[in-house]
Amino acid sequence: MSELTRECVSRQFDELGPEACMGDITDVLRRENPELLEMARKCAADIGDAPRIMVGFGMFYQLLITASADAAGRPVMHALPSVTAETRDALVREIDESGPDAFTITAIGELERSNPELMQMAHGFASRQRDYGRVMQGFALLYRSLDAQLAADRTYLH
Repeated sequence: MSELTRECVSRQFDELGPEACMGDITDVLRRENPELLEMARKCAADIGDAPRIMVGFGMFYQLLITASADAAGRPVMHALPSVTAETRDALVREIDESGPDAFTITAIGELERSNPELMQMAHGFASRQRDYGRVMQGFALLYRSLDAQLAADRTYLH
């Protein structure tokens, strides 16, 4: 993802407002990625101030979608994988085995290596919240969920 993509999504949230953007993002997630939506909602509720935290998670998802657009700027159909219940369950086992702190450190490290602009957005948002660590755990879970599902889908297709 580029800095331009991050600026574009920020401008979209500024111009349309977080409520309108979140309405659209929630509709897309409800249709195309309900497991991911449920994980985000649960994390936001656990952290507290769920509406504010969901805006951060929504912006994170929108950045990934926008970065996935083709060269002409058109969204790619199903640009991000749809997280399955099986992938969610595998991640729960992974977190249980390694512990939430180790899981978060590993996932955030991968995010920082593979997508520093997205990491910068997550860090900036989490820095403005009461519980930086738990917000970053949420971003780590969302990122790792999509990454794990992408790997599972690749295995399935081959």
